[in-house]
Amino acid sequence: MTDKIDLEKIAKKDHKAKLKLKEKEEAYYPQKIAESGLKTIIRFVKYCPNPSKYMKMNITFAHRDLEMIAEAIANKQTWAVISGLNPSGPLHFGHKAIFDELLWMQKQGADLFIPLTNDESFVVGKTKSLAESRKIAYEQVIPSIIAMGFDPEKTNIFVDSDYPSIYNVAMDLSDKLTLNKALKVFGFNERTDTENPGTLFYRAAVQLAQILLPQYAEFGGKKPTLVPVGIDQHPYILLARDVAERKGFIPPAELITKFLWGFDGKGKMASSRQDSAIFLTDPPEKAERILKRAYTGGSPIARFQKEHGGVPEICPIESIRRYHFEQDNHVAEQCASGAMLCGECKKYGIEEVTDWLSDHQKRLPEARKNIEKFILNKPIKSILE
Repeated sequence: MTDKIDLEKIAKKDHKAKLKLKEKEEAYYPQKIAESGLKTIIRFVKYCPNPSKYMKMNITFAHRDLEMIAEAIANKQTWAVISGLNPSGPLHFGHKAIFDELLWMQKQGADLFIPLTNDESFVVGKTKSLAESRKIAYEQVIPSIIAMGFDPEKTNIFVDSDYPSIYNVAMDLSDKLTLNKALKVFGFNERTDTENPGTLFYRAAVQLAQILLPQYAEFGGKKPTLVPVGIDQHPYILLARDVAERKGFIPPAELITKFLWGFDGKGKMASSRQDSAIFLTDPPEKAERILKRAYTGGSPIARFQKEHGGVPEICPIESIRRYHFEQDNHVAEQCASGAMLCGECKKYGIEEVTDWLSDHQKRLPEARKNIEKFILNKPIKSILE
């Protein structure tokens, strides 16, 4: 009897802690919208004839100036999307969520620009050398992007160290950027002994170059552009908008997608926490092991979970299934009601994830053969003449 009472107490305490985490999660994004002056996606979803799955499910949840993108889509005007990442390791399912949204954008007519910032990977210490980050970009990241089904005619991928024009663009924009603004973007209000202000200025200038590149003459000049980011990247967009105005470009629009939960239950999925992520190059059997031992929003007692339900809002199993394999919220509803327990949900999740990984990895050899079709080589000469 004592053991049963202790288990009941443990289950109640665990459930209470998860409900508190749920409350914190539910308050986080609305608070960020208010603090950042963003708009919810609700109006766009209501009036857009073909919103993305992520928009309909409120995974992509906020924006700034998406109206000009909607107008460009409706009028079949040229517009561009910029979305980059550090090539410090293989892509994981958190990255896949962004690329799924990019695929939707490309189908709506967008030209995609995908900078791989191997220079930053090295500068901030994510890789041991520039050569290592470059190798990761070509051998792991780019093939996975291609294998997702992007159109080579409308996709421009570039590795910073192999595209010297990006540094000329950065220099062209640098006189519109102050060191104080760069420091604030990175979370510093003044110079510190632990950060190199020159490095921060360099990183800010190059990132601005990536965001504003599609508006240079070589790509048709000024046009509506959209940058899909996580909410933590919002300050970069504000800086880019400021510099765009100073340069006479159109300030880029911003689209915010919620983070995918990590399987360790310690926050968003991240490459730096190996137990939090499933990488797109992971063997299916490794993914299965990670899923089986993953943190969940359920209870250690089945009877308790059936009675009180789980907490899907903070569950990485529910999260990966909803983001990548489901078209509605039925998994969350079954979890919250207690109708489906974690073992059953993990079983379905394992099938979905491992099947997808197997199919994706079968496409990688062909993707590697086609890398050159996607690489941006166009020089930017307009600022040198």
